[in-house]
Amino acid sequence: MRDYKYWFTLKGYRVESQSPILERRLWEVFPKRCLTFWPYMLKDADGMKEFLERDMPVEIDTHMSGLGTFTTKIEWLRAWVKVDWRGKIWCISRDGRMWLFQRGRQNDDEAGRLVWKVPDEGNIIEGIKFQTPTTGVFRSPISTEVIASFLDEFHVCKWFEAADDITWERRAGMDLFFLRLSHKSQKFELYLQPEKYSGHDVGAEIDELFLRLISEGGNYIIDATYEGKIILRGL
Repeated sequence: MRDYKYWFTLKGYRVESQSPILERRLWEVFPKRCLTFWPYMLKDADGMKEFLERDMPVEIDTHMSGLGTFTTKIEWLRAWVKVDWRGKIWCISRDGRMWLFQRGRQNDDEAGRLVWKVPDEGNIIEGIKFQTPTTGVFRSPISTEVIASFLDEFHVCKWFEAADDITWERRAGMDLFFLRLSHKSQKFELYLQPEKYSGHDVGAEIDELFLRLISEGGNYIIDATYEGKIILRGL
């Protein structure tokens, strides 16, 4: 039996991480039985990945690089957007994982300054009621496809560059976006329902209006929630 265990002792294990914090945390949960019987690693690596990816905003990949030799790569998740939800700022990755934003943490700041907001009543989405977690990583309560569609359509617009935050909610089965914009000392509020402008380049239409308004001065509400027309009011 001793010879058997010696034969299957872990031959080598390499950890590639972006920071010592990640490597220390990995060793805290590393399945020790794998040290003396490396075939356990073929299964235990999946459990280690599942646990750590729920515990921290990380991505983990373990592969066997040789017989009895393994490499684990662990790195911070990349923040795609930031969300203000129930009084806290969270990060969301492109695949919909969500965690508390921490300034200065590698990859958290990549989301930029723009913040998406979800009203409290927006915590019930697709029939699932979310409790507000305080730690760990969980599935986002806001659809990443809604965000991706909005960004794909409007990220090139001049008014989008001026956006400070975006509130998203569902109204009458349609997406409603409320944006607060700023340009120097000017302030704008933009209400937008893209589904009401099928076949129209509403982003370009708002751009034309926005560029004219910043040249004239003043603060305005731009209401693009009506079929085929944009309403302008003073703010």
